[in-house]
Amino acid sequence: MKEMWAVVKKEPVKGATLSKVAVPCPGAGEVLVKVKAAALCGTDLHVYQWNSWAKQAGVKTPMIMGHEFSGEVVEVGEGVSTVKRGDYVVGETHIPCGTCYQCKNGLQHICGNMVIYGVNTDGCFAEYAKIPEICAKKIPESISPEVGAILEPLGTSLRSCLELQVGGENVVVIGAGPIGLLAVASAKALGAAYITAVDVLPQRLEKALEMGADHVCNPQKEKVAEDIMKITKGVGADSIIDASGNTAAIREGFRYLRKGGQAALIGLPSNLMEIDLGPDVIFKEATIKGIHGRKMFETWTRMENMLENEVLKVREVITHIISLADFAEGFNLIENGEACKVILIPEG
Repeated sequence: MKEMWAVVKKEPVKGATLSKVAVPCPGAGEVLVKVKAAALCGTDLHVYQWNSWAKQAGVKTPMIMGHEFSGEVVEVGEGVSTVKRGDYVVGETHIPCGTCYQCKNGLQHICGNMVIYGVNTDGCFAEYAKIPEICAKKIPESISPEVGAILEPLGTSLRSCLELQVGGENVVVIGAGPIGLLAVASAKALGAAYITAVDVLPQRLEKALEMGADHVCNPQKEKVAEDIMKITKGVGADSIIDASGNTAAIREGFRYLRKGGQAALIGLPSNLMEIDLGPDVIFKEATIKGIHGRKMFETWTRMENMLENEVLKVREVITHIISLADFAEGFNLIENGEACKVILIPEG
């Protein structure tokens, strides 16, 4: 039996272990990928910490962690026809059933029987990863493995900007963590006229400027709504993208959203929130769009085209590249706010 190194969540407590496990064997409709690079995500941190979100997310231990990666197909299971050995792929994490109402009506990304790769299944923090054929998305060789590993979150950010049609608009991105920073880069690539990033961490705001923001606001030091109204000459923001999940920040965002404006919500609030629907939504005729991942596979096509032709530049969001064996250091960097995207490189 061939073995590999993998980051395993062995028990429902904080932490994980680098362990020797069997290399998975692809079954019918599955492929085996030699992982070139994998990225740490906030979801992985939830599972690593074993917080309230992880306890309710259907995570079953023991499991191999991780869901963002790139790699090379090394083996295919029975019936696989769309990818072959040697193909360079990344993983789409939404595993659709293919038979529910959503799947049959062009909404695979919000399948009614959704399984999330690396949350409800074994994942990719390993030398090899097994994924369903439909989730093995071929990408151009011109995209580096490190950037390939962050295409899953980038697709969510880019889709929010595509849905809002931000070209020529005044855009506010709330939350300058990795998803928010990728939204800044996406808005810039799509021709937003003016981008404001909002966060409480100075290092994140500095990174937002590096990624293409025209202005940054720290709500602990500045009055964000006043800033936005001044920038927009009293009209308000054309579009807001929330990548924070902070209920107070979201409520304030709706106050400085202009009449007829749009809001894309990506962040997941940990608490219930109230919004004054009358003045902040109904009387404004505001449009609210929930964004849950990428459209399969329209978003991927646009993202690949933009990256391959260097219209979209995102490498700056990657701040650390470390060995898979040093995964605990990567989680510490994220917990302490010292990193944006951390990339793990298997050594096998």
